[in-house]
Amino acid sequence: MDRFAIERFIEDANAAKSSKEVSELFGKALAVFGYDRYCYSLITDHPSVGLNAVHGIVCNYPDDWMEHYRINQYEKKDPVPQYGVSASRPFTWASALANRKWHNDQMKVMHEAEEARLCDGIAVPVCGVNGELAGFGIASSHGGVNPDRALLHKVQALAIQFHLAFTELEKIEVPLTEGLGDVYLTEREKEIMCWAAEGKSDSVIADILGVSHSTVRFHMNNVFKKLNANERTLATVKAIRHGLILPSFIG
Repeated sequence: MDRFAIERFIEDANAAKSSKEVSELFGKALAVFGYDRYCYSLITDHPSVGLNAVHGIVCNYPDDWMEHYRINQYEKKDPVPQYGVSASRPFTWASALANRKWHNDQMKVMHEAEEARLCDGIAVPVCGVNGELAGFGIASSHGGVNPDRALLHKVQALAIQFHLAFTELEKIEVPLTEGLGDVYLTEREKEIMCWAAEGKSDSVIADILGVSHSTVRFHMNNVFKKLNANERTLATVKAIRHGLILPSFIG
């Protein structure tokens, strides 16, 4: 069910005609994993698509919380985005609080967020071209979600696909710094990326293909360069989105 939700969202988001439609699809996909609240922000300007930095460009957090957050200028105090600026992987809000010493006013933001029924929160940073940075705050209004490492990676796949689809639909016509029209993957690269899309680790892929771990890493790094991606989840989503691979669970 989880895998179907991710791949169905990728297919449907690629076919979406508006950013509103993509947002609705994103909400439905997140619900499969127990989350019903999300806030998507462009943390830096995105010149590659002509969009400026903005907090909560798409958001379904409670309106009263968002107003409270704005009035009190919590964007300057919130420990989650401050921690996320230096993070390259998704993380739980709880881990961000545990890994650093925060001031009382910063902790107050998190306590009030929980009172606003933003529970079991996770954050997903999305690093784009030329240092562009976007981010997601995702939470449950009901609680009871166990945001373990596996769940973080699944939600990360959804978030990256949402970011790619949303910015593509919202972009202002400017010369793009990234074009994938002429990208070509070798058969071995496609094979490795298809197994990566199935959730297989590098070592498992090496065993399946009967090659060394370093060989898998060599091909994976070549794919990263071709797709302008800095990690495997982003590379996998881009490869699927642009039709470079067709995993077995789609076909």
